[in-house]
Amino acid sequence: MNISLFTSFCHAADKEVGTLLISGEWQQDVGSYGVPKLFEKILPSEWPGDHWVSLALKDNSLEIRPASSKEKMPDWLKKIVEQIPTKDQPSNRPYKLDEYDGLQYLRVPGVQFKPGKHPIYVFKNGTGILQPQLDYQYRLELNGVPFGMRVQNGLKGKNGAAYGEGATYFIEYDGKKFEYALGYFGWDSRVEAISDIDGDGFPDFIIAINGSNSSGRFVLLSSTAKPGKNAPTASLHNWGC
Repeated sequence: MNISLFTSFCHAADKEVGTLLISGEWQQDVGSYGVPKLFEKILPSEWPGDHWVSLALKDNSLEIRPASSKEKMPDWLKKIVEQIPTKDQPSNRPYKLDEYDGLQYLRVPGVQFKPGKHPIYVFKNGTGILQPQLDYQYRLELNGVPFGMRVQNGLKGKNGAAYGEGATYFIEYDGKKFEYALGYFGWDSRVEAISDIDGDGFPDFIIAINGSNSSGRFVLLSSTAKPGKNAPTASLHNWGC
């Protein structure tokens, strides 16, 4: 694990209100996903099974479906938690490649998601995916709502000189400005989709960023944001050696 990167996220992660999970490798070893901050103090067998939705990106749309179960834990979640080593069971079930379903699972208690297909912003490349040009101010529009986006690498001093590294997203809509310091490498940042995920009429973002032997995924919901600096609504980190 890249300790310096992990430390830089701790403070922001403390303020996250949601949880993001993806089917895949969860053995807590090289190349696996790290346990989300909100679940670190919970035994995997006790992870909540309610309030989950799945997000599927395809055909320039985002499809939202309920992903909870009447049982305590839905099957897709069981396949994740059964992999995670614990103090009482340090070696757990290995990951099987055919378990990957390509979905992202999001849990944000208090946010009402509308099931179904939702349009995403389509860039000039014909897709909803974009590697933003650093320091370029994008002026865009989704469902008739104008919004702005700019991505910066590192921070800037009072004289405007850049220092450090890490992707910072600056987003504007409805006359308000929002800032998200997400870390990793700003030049290796990718917008995977912009859509109205939470149904409040404003754009929400799904972002992936690479770093040094590590990567992160982030969901930024407008309904959980306040003008000024914000933590992501939810994040998921994949750690290398």
